[in-house]
Amino acid sequence: MRKFELDYLPPSATTGEYPGAFPPEVDIIIRQLVKGKVLHLFSGSSLIGEERIDIDHPSATKNINVKEFILSDKSDWDWVVLDPPYLIMSADVKLTDYGISIAASSDVSLRRNLKQYFQKHTDNILWLDICAPMIEGFYRKKLWLVLTGGFHTVRILSWLTREMKPLL
Repeated sequence: MRKFELDYLPPSATTGEYPGAFPPEVDIIIRQLVKGKVLHLFSGSSLIGEERIDIDHPSATKNINVKEFILSDKSDWDWVVLDPPYLIMSADVKLTDYGISIAASSDVSLRRNLKQYFQKHTDNILWLDICAPMIEGFYRKKLWLVLTGGFHTVRILSWLTREMKPLL
């Protein structure tokens, strides 16, 4: 197993509200890392990325379902950043516009589509979720545990970087 770096953000760093964007310290890490052509999926109110995809947010450069976008997009990206929906109360109602009714990490079809898209179109992924995903052809460069404090779920910012281009 390949070694990777592990870090954490203390609870005090992420106690504020952040409607549809990254907590401030996560935002800083992402802005320090990403360079070049950047795609941001499930972008919400964040302004990270030259192309920001969200179903219905004025800060997005394209208001489209992420699943539809990745099935039609042919662009290559230096980085893909994503913060998909996870652990949402009343997910079946709140996620209807996304065409999903469960957290992205539980949606096998979406995960498969994301994996195939990443394998073809990027060399670096920054993924904030409640799990630490792995994708064939990529390896974990670094993980940050985002400790929100109290009884809130720990989130993980994963940096995956290309190991090799798979023969597709």
